[in-house]
This record gives sequence, C-alpha cells and structure tokens, in this order.
Amino acid sequence: MKLTELARSLGLELRGAEVEIHGVAPLERAEAGDLSFVVARRWLNEPCNASAVLVPSELAEEAVKLGVPLLVSRTPALDAGRAGLLLGGRVLQVSGLHPSAVIDPTARLAEGVMVGPRAVIGAEVVIGAQSVIHAGAVIHDRSVIGARCVIKANAVIGGDGFGFEYVDGAHQRIPHLGIVRIGDDVEVGSCTTIDRARFGETVIGSGTRIDNLVQIAHNVQIGRACVIVGQVGIAGSCRIEDGVVLAGQAGVVPHVTIGRGARVAASTGVAVDVPSGATWSGWWGEPHRENLAQINALRKLPAFMRTVRAFMKGQESA
Repeated sequence: MKLTELARSLGLELRGAEVEIHGVAPLERAEAGDLSFVVARRWLNEPCNASAVLVPSELAEEAVKLGVPLLVSRTPALDAGRAGLLLGGRVLQVSGLHPSAVIDPTARLAEGVMVGPRAVIGAEVVIGAQSVIHAGAVIHDRSVIGARCVIKANAVIGGDGFGFEYVDGAHQRIPHLGIVRIGDDVEVGSCTTIDRARFGETVIGSGTRIDNLVQIAHNVQIGRACVIVGQVGIAGSCRIEDGVVLAGQAGVVPHVTIGRGARVAASTGVAVDVPSGATWSGWWGEPHRENLAQINALRKLPAFMRTVRAFMKGQESA
C-alpha cells in the first residue's frame, strides 16, 4: 500500500516522500517496507531501518533526524495497530456460539454475543450486546456482564471467594451468596479470576482494563476506566476508585481504598488507604518521593559505612 493511501485511511498528516508499505514492525526489528512507530523521545536515538515511522505530534520536528517519511499521530501505538489491520493483519477472533460451548438455558445472551470453544456460561448469567467470551472462560451463575466486554481465554468470573472461618480445629467454608457485576466495555485478561461477593456484588466499572493473571477477591469494588496490570492481587472488600492504575504484581490488603486517579507502582504492597491522585511505590507502599529518598539513602550506605569504619580506626590509633 502506498504511504499516502495509508495516511488518508488513518486520517494522519504525512511528512515526507511517497513509499510503499507492506507491514508494521517495532522500531528495533523494522526493515525496508515496514511502517514503525515512536512513543517516547529516547526512541528517536534508535537505529531506523523502517521505510516510514508514526510519531507523536510533539516529537514530529525532532523525528526528522530518523531520515524517513513520517506520519504524525496523537496515538502512534494505536494507529500502528490500525495500520496493521489495513495491511492485512488479523486479530484473535471468536465468531458466533461455538458448538462445544456449554451455555445454560436460563442464561440471557444479548444480540451479537460470541462464545468460544469450551467456554461455560452458568445459570441466569446475563451478557450484554456484542460481548466476546473466549475459549475456556467460565462465567458462573448469576454473573452480569455488560455490553462490548471481552473475557479472554480461561478467565473465571463469579467463582466462590476465598472465605473460611477457623472453628474447632478446621477451616469452615463461608458461603458466598452474591454475584459479580461487570460494566460495559471492560476487558478481562486470560486466567484472571474475579470472585463473587459474599453478600451483594463484586463490581468492575465500565471501561476498566484488566490484564492476564489478576486475582480480584470477593466484594471488591473497582471503578471506571481503571488499568490493572498482570499478577496484581486485590484482597476482599477493597475499593478501587475511578482511573486508578495498579502496575504489575502490586498487592492490596483487605478493606483498603485507593483514591481516584492514584498510581501504584509495580510490586508495591498497599496496606493503608492511598489518597486520590497519589503515586505510591515500595515494598510496603508509601508516597513515591519518600520511597525514592530511602532507596537513594540505602545506595549511599556502603560508602557511609566505609567512612565510619575509617573514622573509628583513626580514633583507635590516636
């Protein structure tokens, strides 16, 4: 496809000469005939063998040094994906209701719902229009899933929570009588589990994106447009407000509230409430600046101890 045609189809400004584009590739692997993309200034220092590059508008002037035609975009990574589709790329697809899927007759599936091989849809489940349930996913009884949701392979929605009471030397299971309710336009990654509430509802707000291998416990309330990255664990009855980002392997203890728009860094343990708009990091979470100050102090500790030992040795010989 001609680059001018691609630019027109994507609605993007072209800066540079006409070239032929055959595919899309990351900058470090791109070759002649490829369209690549840049999302950060440091990428402009990488070698460029692509025939053209998508660049953010704020870097368009600097990106001239790449020496190739540019497509100027507000969202280069997204437009690279769109370009890939125009050039013949294919995404993972589910069509219709696969004959191997097990769908309870009391489940209500709206128009356009697609269910993949060996998925299981339980009794009285409600799934909104144009949602997609991929292979092997399990949607337990009475779960409610909104419109245009994507539940990826082997996710489990609405299983019993991890609730026990230690009585007379044994762990007695506490019944979980609630449900899971998922809003519209939510994506749930492969092998992610969202447990049903003990009473009431576990809630996932509209527009939230949940990565693979995430555990969301009973009665958790997650707001709108949150991003929850792989291997995050959220314990029971936590409240995650709108727009929160939990980076990979973050862990949240029970009954914690993470305020609107807060950011929690990778591998951070959250044991107390996080204020709205805050950024927290560290093994046991704290404000990011405080954590960085402690890390910086620890890095200086060996040199400090050498100084102390030299001083003490001088005192002893004096």
